[in-house]
Amino acid sequence: MNVDKFRGGRAIPDLEVIELYNEVFDISHVLTRDDKHDFVSLFDNHIKSSSMNQLSGLDEFKHKTFTAGTSQAFDTFWMKHHDKRFRCFRGEFFYHKANWKKFHRWCYIGDDRINNDDAVVISLPFSDYCTEHPQMKKILSECVMLNVPVLIDCAYYGIVSGIDFDLSKYPCIEEVTFSLSKTFYNANRLRAGIRYTKNFADDNIDIMNEWEQFNHVSTYIGKRLLEAFEPDYTFNKFRKRQEEYCKLHNLKPTDCVSFAFGGDEYQDLNRGTDVNRLCIADQIGDDV
Repeated sequence: MNVDKFRGGRAIPDLEVIELYNEVFDISHVLTRDDKHDFVSLFDNHIKSSSMNQLSGLDEFKHKTFTAGTSQAFDTFWMKHHDKRFRCFRGEFFYHKANWKKFHRWCYIGDDRINNDDAVVISLPFSDYCTEHPQMKKILSECVMLNVPVLIDCAYYGIVSGIDFDLSKYPCIEEVTFSLSKTFYNANRLRAGIRYTKNFADDNIDIMNEWEQFNHVSTYIGKRLLEAFEPDYTFNKFRKRQEEYCKLHNLKPTDCVSFAFGGDEYQDLNRGTDVNRLCIADQIGDDV
């Protein structure tokens, strides 16, 4: 079976989002206005207003900044902790391993115990399981005891249902980061995200935000997307299609609406865990 069409993770094709893209662009606005604060405020409201998910304790992360997707937050976290050994679960976003293997010391969680020389990245919902990783709380508790810094990656938060997590229980969490890339069709091209930290970090992200040296096109279009679509919009629109597609093709729908789990015939998609995750965004999306 050719499974390449199910690889990776992307937003679902959506004609309503495309219609907005066709209407919004105003070059004079982009060249003269700063939409960063509106973008960050609207994104923050979307995250906290979800009726399907809850992240308690996010208000403790009072410093919010625009980022070039979640990847800029990752890069900065690695730069800050460059002298540590980086850790993640198997099945995590491939970007981490792709960079760590060239520039950093690293080791999968599970291959060695957590120690005080480590720094940890965990996605919520977890990239491969599309829900909270079953060992997440255990690992975070170890990180608290050992004073190990942690970054929480919430890139899939805009397409998930059923997340209920209290960040305040784990003071080891330094940063929480979100992106529009999986929520809205083609928004991966915007590189539009937000980073939460407890304090002003005075790092490259904060400096570029203060100097207004960020992508103003991304903040403008991102702002318009967040104004036009309600929290949980993508999950609500495509959930029924996901369930129908999975039933028709003998798949199991995940809690992230863009993905499904498949049987042994999809083993080529396995990312090192006990599930075979398929991206079905193109299969359930609008005909664009």
